[in-house]
Amino acid sequence: MIITTSRNPTSEMVERGLQLSERFSGVYQKRYRRTIHSFLEQSDSVYMVGKHGRDVLYSAYSDQPLFFHPSMAKVRVQRMLRGELDPLVSISRLRRGDSFLDLTLGLGADSIVAAHVTGENGSIVGIEKNAYIAEIVARGLTYWQEEVPGLKAAMQRISVVEGDHLQYLQKTADNSFDVVYADPMFKNPRLHSNHLAPLRPFVEEGVMTETVVKEAKRVARHAVVLKTERGSLLFSQLGFESQENHRSISYGVIYEKGGCNDEACDRHRGTDSRW
Repeated sequence: MIITTSRNPTSEMVERGLQLSERFSGVYQKRYRRTIHSFLEQSDSVYMVGKHGRDVLYSAYSDQPLFFHPSMAKVRVQRMLRGELDPLVSISRLRRGDSFLDLTLGLGADSIVAAHVTGENGSIVGIEKNAYIAEIVARGLTYWQEEVPGLKAAMQRISVVEGDHLQYLQKTADNSFDVVYADPMFKNPRLHSNHLAPLRPFVEEGVMTETVVKEAKRVARHAVVLKTERGSLLFSQLGFESQENHRSISYGVIYEKGGCNDEACDRHRGTDSRW
């Protein structure tokens, strides 16, 4: 891994590049007038510290760089602002004030949607195993400028945790989150998800095991939700009830402790407001 900066860096960017080189066990190299391609001739991957928190990750195995962008989260939030329903929100029965644990953060689209729904009193934690992706997304969530009402504030309410999701679950107390969610990287790329293509060189295929699900059920107060490719056997293998089917993806859910029906949800949150 080579760590560098964009051209004409500030002293703060250089210092951060040096710090990341230690954290990532990489090598810091000054940018000067060099191209990213020239760095990729020396290393399989390059992490570029960018201006205004916009870092970029390059791979020799992909022609698409990885950088933070709210992606479909922005579209989904705009739809909800128009009164439309979001599949994840409907299935998880997520409401204002809820806590949401995202086991597979990636670029954070689902967590952004959850943060918008749960509001200022909600709690959103996203787990990302890859240190490079975790850093890029954490920076992006902090510094991204957005005009959609409330979206920037929602993004800044997400806590990014670098680590293994099973280990995190095992250290978490019973009933710590209202909803536990996972969207493991599929074996077969989603044709309509070109925005996810840059992730592939840096992530492992998500592994959902009985142990992970058991721990998720222990940690979840109301629901464990899984999104996977349509036709996957994971739902039947792991005990999920299929709820939504789209052209290429499906959602499954396990409602814990009787789930969270409207009456139970309202008692728990003290409100009947959805979002």
